Amino acid sequence: MKLSKKLLACLTAAMLMMAMLTVALAQEGVEEDFMEGVVRVTGEGVGKAAYKGNPGKFRLSASKAARMDAQAKLVEYIGVQVKTNAAMTDHEVDVYQVMTSAQGTIRNAKEIGSPQYNPTDGTCTVVMVMPLYGGRGSVAEFAYMPFKDEPKVSFPQPVNANQPTVANKNYTGLIIDCSGTGKQINCVMSPVIKNGNGQEIYGHKNLDYDKIIVQGMASYANSTNDQISQSRAGSNPLIVKAIRLDDLDANPVVSVEDADKILAANQHDGFLDRCAVVFAK
Repeated sequence: MKLSKKLLACLTAAMLMMAMLTVALAQEGVEEDFMEGVVRVTGEGVGKAAYKGNPGKFRLSASKAARMDAQAKLVEYIGVQVKTNAAMTDHEVDVYQVMTSAQGTIRNAKEIGSPQYNPTDGTCTVVMVMPLYGGRGSVAEFAYMPFKDEPKVSFPQPVNANQPTVANKNYTGLIIDCSGTGKQINCVMSPVIKNGNGQEIYGHKNLDYDKIIVQGMASYANSTNDQISQSRAGSNPLIVKAIRLDDLDANPVVSVEDADKILAANQHDGFLDRCAVVFAK
C-alpha cells in the first residue's frame, strides 16, 4: 500500500523531530545550551603508556587525546544536525563535503577552563564550546546548510479575512508564552509555530539562510519580561499564549485567532522576517 505524499511527509517530519530532540541524549558528554547559545562537549583522554615515566609528556598526551575526543563529539553532533535537516528538504546535500568543512571550523572551538587530570587513572577531561549561532563558524552554518538553496516561502495569509486589524501597533517582536501548557517547551534549532488547525505559520522555509545562522529562529526565555525576552523581542512585543505544544513538546501551537493576529501584525511590522521571536517557558 502506497502512502500519500502528505502522510509520508508528516511521518518523516515526526521522525526527524525525534532525532533532533534526542541527539544530545544519544551523545554522552554533549549538552545543548540554548539560553547561552552554545553546544558544550566534554572530552576525555588518557596519556600514552610510553610516557608514563615522563609525567610532563604523559599529561600533555592525555590533554591532546581529550581535545580530540571533544572535537570528535562536535563533529558527530553537527553531522546528526546536517543529516536530519538534509532529510527535510528536496535539495541534495553533499553531507561529506559539509562535514569536511565543519571539521576545519571545529578546530577553533573554545576550550573552557583548564584541563582536569585524574591522578588515579591518568585520564584528562576538557570542556569545549561552540556557538550554536553567530554566522560563520557556528553549528547553524552547517545545520541549516540543507536549506541554503531552498526558495523562500511567503508567510501564509490570516485564516479569517475579517480578522480585526492589528496594524500600526509597531510591534518590535513576538513572544509566545508557553507557561500555561502544563509542559516545558523543548529547545530545538528549527522550531515551527502552528495555528490551532495545524497550519505552520512560521518556520525555516519562510526565512533567509544568512539571517538564521547569525541569530537563530528564536530565543528561549524563562519569562515574557526577562532580559532575553526584552533583548530579542524588543520594547513593544506582541504576546500571545500557546494553547499546547506539538512534536514532542518542541513546537508551540497558538489559537487560529492569535495566529491571524501574528500574521496580520507581521505584514505591517516584519518581526517574523527579523526572527524577533521568543518562546517563554
